Amino acid sequence: MQTAQATVGRRILIVLEPGDEVIGSLAEACRRHDVAQAVISTFSGALRTARIIASEVPAANPELPMREAVTVAYTEGTGSGTVTRSVDGEPVVHVHVALGEKDRAGRAIAGHLLEGETHYVIEVVLDEILTPHLTRRVHAGSSGIPILHIADAAATASAAPSDSAR
Repeated sequence: MQTAQATVGRRILIVLEPGDEVIGSLAEACRRHDVAQAVISTFSGALRTARIIASEVPAANPELPMREAVTVAYTEGTGSGTVTRSVDGEPVVHVHVALGEKDRAGRAIAGHLLEGETHYVIEVVLDEILTPHLTRRVHAGSSGIPILHIADAAATASAAPSDSAR
C-alpha cells in the first residue's frame, strides 16, 4: 500500500460538448490550464460512443487483465480517474467508467475508458494535485499494467511517526 497526504491546488471545471472526444479533450484542458497531475473527482454525462476495456463474455481467467475492448453506443454514466504526465511531459488521462446502455434498457458495463465521443454533455471536476509527485509504474503484482505510484511515498512513510513513538 502507498499513502501520502496530498496538497491540492486549483479545481478545474470542464464541460465537454456534443462531439468532443473525451480523453483528448481532458488532456487539452490539462495543457491549457498547465495541470501536471490531478484527480478526476467527478465525471458524469452521456457518450455517443465509448470504447472501454471490458468483455461481453466471462473472462477465461479472472486473475489476468482483460486485453480486449468493447465499443458501446448511446450510454450515460459516471466515472473517476487520475491525470499524470508521460516521460515526454504529455498528460496521461486515466478514467474508469460505469455506463448504462440505452438500447439495452440501461444494462451496465464498466471498465477503463480508452476513447469516447460526448453525446449531450459530460461534466468533469478535476482537482489539481500539487504534491506528492504521481507517476505510473508497473508493479510486480499488476500483470504488466502500470499503476499509480506515489513517488514521494517512501519519504512520506519514513517521516511519519510510528505508533510506538506516539
